Amino acid sequence: MAASIVIVILVLLIFGSSPIVEMILKMRRMKKGDDIIKEPWQEIHDIPGYHDARNIAAFYPMKGEPNIMPIIEELATEGRLLLPKCEGEGIMHFYKISNLKKDLVKGHYGIMEPREGIEKFEGDIPVFLVPGVKFNWDGSRQGHGKGYYDRFLAKYPNAFKAGIMTPAQLSKEPLEQKETDVKMHTVIACREKY
Repeated sequence: MAASIVIVILVLLIFGSSPIVEMILKMRRMKKGDDIIKEPWQEIHDIPGYHDARNIAAFYPMKGEPNIMPIIEELATEGRLLLPKCEGEGIMHFYKISNLKKDLVKGHYGIMEPREGIEKFEGDIPVFLVPGVKFNWDGSRQGHGKGYYDRFLAKYPNAFKAGIMTPAQLSKEPLEQKETDVKMHTVIACREKY
């Protein structure tokens, strides 16, 4: 941080307020979002109960969402991956996925989801990795507005819920929350692409 301030000061002294300086400052401001990313894979592995959980609910990332594919692949290999499928107005179920190529098909909105013929998961889910549109560090989350996740998460009040976001999905302002919105226990920032 101190080094970047020194560089900006030196650039200002050398170039003054030229277009080059404006471009450098603009690039610096754009990169600032990455500053909130720590070690996402380690943070996910450090989630309470993650190592012992026989089942972990996650999501297959869409464009604009954090690319958690290394975690998805790891969980599938370990036989612990649950992925969602939306089925009707406001209804979502999770399915056990062990082979990403054989068990998934392109569904609504181009989202990869469990294929027909896989049995709906009915057991305990101790850990959820949750996508969203916007997050706040206080655990507030906004989804796409249909309430799929909030309804499903409400069935698992004791599960640990981790909101997984990109820096662009972090809201600097408080998020408006309804009584039915489920808060996250933690929020973890990841890059959109790795």
